[in-house]
Parts: sequence; C-alpha cells; structure tokens
Amino acid sequence: MIEHMKDKGIKFELVSEEEAIQMLATKNYYFKLTSYRKNFHKVGGQYEHLDFAYLTDLASIDMQLRGYLLRISLDIEHGIKTRIIDLITKDPREDGYSVVKDFSKFNQRGYDQTMKYLRRNDYLHDMYIKHRNHPSIWMFLEVATFGVLSRFVDFYYERSRNKDVKVAHTLLKYAKHIRNASAHNNAIMVNLFTIKEQVKHRNTMVVMYATRMGIDASILTDMKVNDLVSLYSLHRRFSSIRAQALTKKEGKKITTQS
Repeated sequence: MIEHMKDKGIKFELVSEEEAIQMLATKNYYFKLTSYRKNFHKVGGQYEHLDFAYLTDLASIDMQLRGYLLRISLDIEHGIKTRIIDLITKDPREDGYSVVKDFSKFNQRGYDQTMKYLRRNDYLHDMYIKHRNHPSIWMFLEVATFGVLSRFVDFYYERSRNKDVKVAHTLLKYAKHIRNASAHNNAIMVNLFTIKEQVKHRNTMVVMYATRMGIDASILTDMKVNDLVSLYSLHRRFSSIRAQALTKKEGKKITTQS
C-alpha cells in the first residue's frame, strides 16, 4: 500500500512510512483514507504537494463533521415527528389510527418495515404485541426510521397541505443524503464541485433558503452544498432555539479546530 501511494506521488515527509503503516493498521483503513486524495491535483499521473499527513487530517475533520451532521439530522427527525404528531393530535378529523392505516396503503413497504422492526426488537416487542393490529400514529412515528419518516411526510403533505409539512416534504429528499452518508460513515469531503455531483435543476425553495443564509445560489449546483442547505434549513424550521444554539457553537468549534 505504501509503495502504491508513493507511485502516485503521495509523500511521507510530515508522517514517516512507519507511522503511516501504524495509522492504517489502527486508525484508518486504506480505501477511505485514500479517497481524500481526490481533493488534490494530479500532474502526469502523480499528485502534487500531497503528503500522507494531509489525508489523515482530512479524515479526522470529516469524521468530526459526520458526527456533527448526524446530530443535526437527529434533531430534525425529532422535530418533524413532534410537529406531525401535534398536527394530527389537534386535527378533529384525525383519530390517530386511520392515518397509519391509510399510510400503509400509500406505502406498504415503509409500513411493513416499521412493523417488522417492532416485531424483531427485543426492547419493543411488548409494544408490538399490544399495538400490532391497530398501530397509532404516536407509536408508529416513535419507531419509524428516517427513510420511513421521509415517505410518511410525502403522504401526510398530500393529506394535510400544511405549510410546515410542505417544507419537510420538499427538503427531506435532499437532506437525507447527508444524513445517510453521516450515519453510514461515508466520506463527505470528497468530489466537491465536480461534474459527478452536479445538480442540474435547482429547487426554488432551496435557492430561497440559501439566499437567506447569504449563500451564493450559483454554488447550489453542487449536490453536497444543495443538501447541506436543505439540512440546515430543516434544522432552523423544526428544532428548538436551544438546539440551534448548540449546533452553532459546535459548528464553530469544528471549523476553528480545522
């Protein structure tokens, strides 16, 4: 592995070859670490000014970033679930049960996935036994995954036409890319502003929120920028003031350390 990296122009001046071998054995695995090389220029098949230490630094920053973005995603998930439950609870046309039954017709796969999770979860099996025949929205959303929540939002927007739900309906399909990458420990800081991740058609709502944030709408053609704007916009809309303040503080800490 070391020789292959050297053949590609990666240097071992800030970090020795012995230290690099130790890092690859204990801290980072080769494929993920070397994926960050794509951020550097190549000349004649070799990377310019790329030391192994830069790759480990990027891997460390990206790990912190993923943890940060996942916590934002969890805030959003909680906030959207809370808002939907509040809307359904206060709607005299809803009884809290028919909405779940109707969702099962709208998206049988998402419904089955949630009930299957309940049935197989040792901690929640009693809940499944008690509610399996007539699951309520309070129980269903409590255990629904982010993916099922996204599909439920699509369903509930068609049902309610609520403004808050419209925002979630529009932005979740972008924000979930960041959430999934963070949750599955995929590298985020790669392929930025490349043709591979180009957004052909910008969403008007994303453009609006980007403008409010002071972000140049032209860079929304990058998929990750588009998805990050969607994620932060959802966080502002559905999380508490305290959660937003903590997020801002943590974000500053990561960028300062980097």
